[in-house]
Amino acid sequence: MKALFKHAHPLALAAALAAALGGCQERLESGGACPILCPGQQPTIRDTTFFPVTFDSAVTPFPVQGNEPELFIASMGDTMETVAVVRFDSLPTTFRYTSTAEDSSIYAVDSASILLVPAAVDTLGPPLTIEVYTVDLGGPDDTDPDLAATAFTPERLIGSRTIPADSARDSVRVMIDNAAVLAVIQPQQQDVPARGLPLGIKVNPGSDGQNHFRLFSAENPLSSPRLQFRPHFDTAVGFIEGAPRSRVPENIFIRIPMADYLVVVRAPAAAPSNVLRVGGIPGSRAYLEFDVPQFLIDSTDIIRATLELTQRPNPDAPQATDTTTVREEGVVASREVTELYRRLLFAERFRERDTLLLVAADSGLRQFEMIDLVQAWVGTTAERTPRSLALTSPTEGLMPRFIDFFSNEAPEAVRPRLRIFYLPRVEGGLP
Repeated sequence: MKALFKHAHPLALAAALAAALGGCQERLESGGACPILCPGQQPTIRDTTFFPVTFDSAVTPFPVQGNEPELFIASMGDTMETVAVVRFDSLPTTFRYTSTAEDSSIYAVDSASILLVPAAVDTLGPPLTIEVYTVDLGGPDDTDPDLAATAFTPERLIGSRTIPADSARDSVRVMIDNAAVLAVIQPQQQDVPARGLPLGIKVNPGSDGQNHFRLFSAENPLSSPRLQFRPHFDTAVGFIEGAPRSRVPENIFIRIPMADYLVVVRAPAAAPSNVLRVGGIPGSRAYLEFDVPQFLIDSTDIIRATLELTQRPNPDAPQATDTTTVREEGVVASREVTELYRRLLFAERFRERDTLLLVAADSGLRQFEMIDLVQAWVGTTAERTPRSLALTSPTEGLMPRFIDFFSNEAPEAVRPRLRIFYLPRVEGGLP
């Protein structure tokens, strides 16, 4: 277990103690035994394992819809299907010839396209077919964005492109129907309220039934999707470019992120009630709260603290044989933050904790070293500082991979356990 040597100062203390007691051999035993460092002498290194979790839960989504830095568009059969919506709710109605000082109305559109920037490319995958649809439903999708998934019908298809996987490196341009763009511009010229041009992006499953496309979202202004068209049939006229923008809803803090977003059309089977899911799309985080005896925290020197979780195998998960990073993070929110989702926003993301590389199809005991977290509880109370941590994945909401762990509601043999090695504090110092 890699974290055995991760925190050298407690182990150094134990080594020094052993040397001071005559250089006898240290012997560690499990199961709550109290091994003897030197016959007839104390202190001893003790080992206890118990079930400390009083509450645990898995919470989604992370990030919330519209805040995705990347859009994972997938067609994976029964395993997963996702589509993306990019809203261009404000289009220009005029343009200017290079040699003139006055604006002219746009009465024609030529060479319209949407430009997509890949976030990552599987260059060894099958050819990729990207399809573009008009997905405006006339209002219901303004309050329920997921309804846009119903608009991916053949009569709404306005463009497609098939490319080899290794060609989707820097950017992908998909030509779209010029008339679809002009149909949005002309009502605006007549002061008629226009619905804008929300475009839906989809990928075909390909020959093997599995395909996906990762692209940067509007959260990345330099790499966000772009609508481009020439406002005249004259090739001397330059192109106009539009960025994603949403006019709905009224709340600006929701409206701005909803310029583009991901819709999960078909998700993997939900986790059972006794399972904590970490990662995936929508992204999920696990929250665990502990009850650790106060004497262990305040009256001992803890040498090692290991959280033991049992992974539940899920061979039907998306990309079930690919590795997924799961990391442990302390939760620093106080009990005044009562909503669990908000509490998980206070995870110590930028502080190094233990991480594991796991595969969804595997199973077995998984160990996270959490001595730093347990030592941080010294001098505090559970009422003031909840004894809690989060399990997260850096690809939550970005890729469909996830890992399942049995929760505190599972049978005792697979419940979360905490194993602690500690030294009782000796009154009056060392002999």
